[in-house]
Amino acid sequence: MELSLVNLEDLNLVELNPQEVQEVEGGILPIILGCISIVGAGYYAGEKIGRALYYATN
Repeated sequence: MELSLVNLEDLNLVELNPQEVQEVEGGILPIILGCISIVGAGYYAGEKIGRALYYATN
């Protein structure tokens, strides 16, 4: 089995400079916070709709 080295420039890949790294790095925290806010909004809306239906039928 022959092991060959791949040059990143041959694949048109380059390293990011510090400014580009900062733009890309957001981590997973914004995704988690976004999911929590969507779930929270859904829960809030469902609770309000449930109360409205309860009061409308009782």
